Order: sequence, then C-alpha cells, then structure tokens
Amino acid sequence: MILNRGIGNDHDGGDPAPRRDPLTGIIAPASAGAAVLELPFTIADLARVRLHVTRRAEDAGLCDPRLSDFVLAVHEVASNAAVHGGGKGRLQLAHTDGELRCVITDSGPGLPQRKPPPAGTLPDCDEAENGRGLWLAEALADRFEVAACAAGTTVTLVALLG
Repeated sequence: MILNRGIGNDHDGGDPAPRRDPLTGIIAPASAGAAVLELPFTIADLARVRLHVTRRAEDAGLCDPRLSDFVLAVHEVASNAAVHGGGKGRLQLAHTDGELRCVITDSGPGLPQRKPPPAGTLPDCDEAENGRGLWLAEALADRFEVAACAAGTTVTLVALLG
C-alpha cells in the first residue's frame, strides 16, 4: 500500500485534490487524552484526511506497519461515509491512554445489519470491486465498533500504541 507521503503532486505531499480552501477545524497536537484532530470532510478531502491522520498518528508514536494499517482503515471508513453517508462526514482523532482513537460520523441513512464473515474469509460481494471497506477496516484496527441508526452512522477505530 502506498500512502503517497511526500511523493504526490499537491502542496501537502498527497494525492492531487481539487483546489479549495484548507479544511477548517484542524487542532494542533495536544496532550494525551485530548483531541489531536477534528475535521469535516467530503470525498474531495480524502487525500488530506490521510495526510493529517498520518501526521497525527506519527506524532502519537504509531509506527509502520501499524501506522499504514491504521491510516488505511481510517481511509476506508471515511470514504464509506463520503460515498454512502450523505456526501460528507466528520472525523475526530484523539490520543488517549495507550491508544489512538478515531471516530468518524456521517448523516446518511444508516447501515443494514452486518453479519461478519467467518474468520479468515472475505465477505461475500458477488465479485464486486467494492463492498469490503468495513471488513478491511475491522481487520486492520485493534478495536472496531459501528453504531448505526436512521440519523447516521458512527464508526470508532482504535490503534493500540506501544
């Protein structure tokens, strides 16, 4: 997997994205237990989401290969929120005692009840090119939780530090 750190052709070192105002709501790294990143996003912002999550996760002490796994899991959930959750989402990343916690919310129609596939197998997607994002995020995160209702979905991903 390539995260495009420093090799892209936009000013943030990531994937090219449409020119737009910088994302609002970015908070500087803070002490343990505090939010280190809060931002709204759309599909056009996903490259910047990856970049900011990568930087904050590195600051918290997450190293590869766990860093790449966590950033990919966050990307999968954020892209699901943007595509299926009303076109936009909100991400909050916090560094708490021994873990990095990312909460992604959207205001889409919610998710149907998920049945996890048997351990070690891919979900049944009828050979579609998509449909594995939540499965992949769950496999890559140390902890994974989904709360869905008619008002939207909240996904929590946790990477253990140390």
